Amino acid sequence: MERLGVHLETKEQIAPLAARILAKLILIGKKGITFEELVCDLGASKSTISSHLTNLQATQRITYFTKPGDRKKYFILSPDAMINSMTEMLKTWEIESQLHREVMEYKEEINESLPEDSEERFDLEFHTQYLEFLDRATSAVKKLQKTLAEKHTND
Repeated sequence: MERLGVHLETKEQIAPLAARILAKLILIGKKGITFEELVCDLGASKSTISSHLTNLQATQRITYFTKPGDRKKYFILSPDAMINSMTEMLKTWEIESQLHREVMEYKEEINESLPEDSEERFDLEFHTQYLEFLDRATSAVKKLQKTLAEKHTND
């Protein structure tokens, strides 16, 4: 849980305890976890846990459900959290891809003005390979995102 929490803290740019809450919810799964269990398991004060739960709900990372005859809230990851995270990742990759294409076009223009044997010519192999990687990765993430969205719709 700790390693996952540290990863989420960096990736999501959230407070350490909020990241540990997310990590706990990932590991608990669909059964959810109560407020009291989070306080006990994470060893933080009620007010601190409550503040982080409120923030995580406001940012639509988590949600909760209740059970008939039980007054407790069971916190879980928002079903859309992974899909939203993938959407943000795809936006970042699109920006990177566009920047690399522009840099590559610039370097190609410079190369056209230089003799074929000039040592000043740019090597474009990295950009080509990186753009191919981004295209493949984007395609794979979009496919996974579609599968998750369809599964979420059917649940």
